[in-house]
Amino acid sequence: MATITYTVTVASGTNAFGTANKFFINGEVSPVLYLQEGNTYIFDQSAASNAGNTLVFSSTKDGTNTVGGANYTAGVTVTGIAGQAGSKTTINVAPVRTTGAPVLFYYSATLAGTGNTAQTISPTSETTSFDPQIDEIIEEAYERTGVRGTRTGYQLRSARRSLNILFQEWANRGVHLWKVKLAKIPLIQGQAEYSYATDSVNFPDDMTSILEAYYRNNSNTAAPSDVALTQISRSAYSATPNKLTQGTPSQYYMDRKINPSIFLYATPSASVSSTTTPSSFQFCFYYLAKIQDAGSYNYTSDVVNRFYPCMMSGLAYYLSQKVSPERSGELERRYESEMLRALDADNQGTSSFISPQTFYGDGV
Repeated sequence: MATITYTVTVASGTNAFGTANKFFINGEVSPVLYLQEGNTYIFDQSAASNAGNTLVFSSTKDGTNTVGGANYTAGVTVTGIAGQAGSKTTINVAPVRTTGAPVLFYYSATLAGTGNTAQTISPTSETTSFDPQIDEIIEEAYERTGVRGTRTGYQLRSARRSLNILFQEWANRGVHLWKVKLAKIPLIQGQAEYSYATDSVNFPDDMTSILEAYYRNNSNTAAPSDVALTQISRSAYSATPNKLTQGTPSQYYMDRKINPSIFLYATPSASVSSTTTPSSFQFCFYYLAKIQDAGSYNYTSDVVNRFYPCMMSGLAYYLSQKVSPERSGELERRYESEMLRALDADNQGTSSFISPQTFYGDGV
């Protein structure tokens, strides 16, 4: 837990008790303080203006200045004499795991109305690392189907298979920003087709579709230049008379088979390719990568946290078709609702612009 130090002075000011000499905490007149349970707070009273006014605590408003009020002493230590160097009041706020601390008030026993509330608050975890393992995802989904108890080995395998099918279904739901990657493929003179088979070092093996592509000229490393490429359909590429025409690529066609290939037109000429420095001329593209499979049960998923609710709901829906079909309708509606919220949150937050688009047909 943390240690926080406040500087205390006394001067004329106005608070809920009226106008008179008041405690100033870090220059602010009698503010409400928030003391987190488990933390240590030091109130430095070295300033001469504190003379005769030791800052203390009570569970009663204005402490002993109120009939029946008493000092709160649990974890409180007063060091030195207020107004002299080194004087301070230290409070170790009782952690929540023990008795906890009540709502407190800071005040001076010798001058009424100097302080205010010192609200004690429970600590937060201070972590943001929640990332459930595959077995936890499966357990959450099963609980949503209404099926409880110990899972058999078959049930776990069946659930993991359903989770992998769910991830495949997500590929039909549009772009998932956390799976957008950038590939940079060196251009080779006269080569039209690029794939993992032709370049297993640079070409991705997890690609589903291309989002944007451009040709990059890195020959001047101080000022590389990019030129956007246009995606064309299979029918448009097929209609190209000489597919091996060499020049600067301006178009590409993606053959979306199990192992995708990309065909460039024109094919790179000698002036836009290099065997000695392959990185000088590149075909660059942003692509949508596949979501990784659910592996061992103690692994985590390849899913960003904003899709966790959707993932749990989706798996629960898939499992319900096997173990509780009477709940499938309800769980499907919940899944689709979670999916809409996740997709709505999964955006770049940029402005939208409408511009004309040329279509070349679906290529079927």
